[in-house]
Amino acid sequence: MQIILYLIMGIIIGMLFPIQASISARLSSYSKTPLTASLIAFSLGTVILLIINLIVDPAGITIGIDFSYPLYVFVGGAITGVGFNLANIILFSKLGASVTTLVTVTGQMIVGILIDHFGWFGVPANPISITTALGVVIMIFAISLAQTKKKKDSAIMSKGKKKDSKITWITLGVLAGFLPPLQTAINGKLRVATGSLLGATFISFFVGTIILISLILITQRHLEFPMYDTQKNRIPIWVYMGGIFGIFILTGNIVLLPVLGSVLTTMIFLLGQMIMALTIDQFGMFNLQKRKIDSRRIATLVLMIIGIVFVKFL
Repeated sequence: MQIILYLIMGIIIGMLFPIQASISARLSSYSKTPLTASLIAFSLGTVILLIINLIVDPAGITIGIDFSYPLYVFVGGAITGVGFNLANIILFSKLGASVTTLVTVTGQMIVGILIDHFGWFGVPANPISITTALGVVIMIFAISLAQTKKKKDSAIMSKGKKKDSKITWITLGVLAGFLPPLQTAINGKLRVATGSLLGATFISFFVGTIILISLILITQRHLEFPMYDTQKNRIPIWVYMGGIFGIFILTGNIVLLPVLGSVLTTMIFLLGQMIMALTIDQFGMFNLQKRKIDSRRIATLVLMIIGIVFVKFL
């Protein structure tokens, strides 16, 4: 019964990903660079977590930190998180949305299996089985089924691109997919180093904020936060709130990884993302265009559930 509660928790957290992405996309449309939207989200999360930590568990960000752990434990989660964000921005322009999603999910599944099989970063070792491998294959197939190849994506892929160049970007996309499971696993180790779930989440947000500030200063030379749209109207306050969802997502990652393992955690999050994505499309939430749910996406949802059953219950 307890495992069911963790699975439900993972689905709910996974549903937050598209919400955060939708809000970030809206904010990005007002800013000159997507990095600015990410910085606002990270900064808000850092401030909120600092206040919560100081009230609830100040030791988690002060005397409770064990600095004998390697440096990567304290900065690795933030670096991989920011790195995946930047990789997606580049890959979307080179491969299109559909191919990018497919190759990065494939990368997530591969490294998730390795983390579980070998017990990296203190994750309980869970050697790969035939049913787990089948579940992963079903999940990847389900994701590929959901990706409709749009003309724009085809144009991006074909416009003056050589075959070897495409293979290079696809390979880089798979490698970029390694980053989210690594981020989750490293942050799980950070929780041990700080002795605090809230402390680990704060440090990851704080380091991510510093990295983003550095990148923006290097590329843009100055920080600029959008407050008005092109019509000189004030940007709605909710557009800045993406970082709140990021807190729940990162905290959920740290909580679920030791219990579910890397592969199952990733799969449950993907299921939650698909459920919420279908909901957003069906009702046109966040001022997005309405899209009816078709049989292909329903089949995707069913296959994703079957894949999870193979991994966890068979």
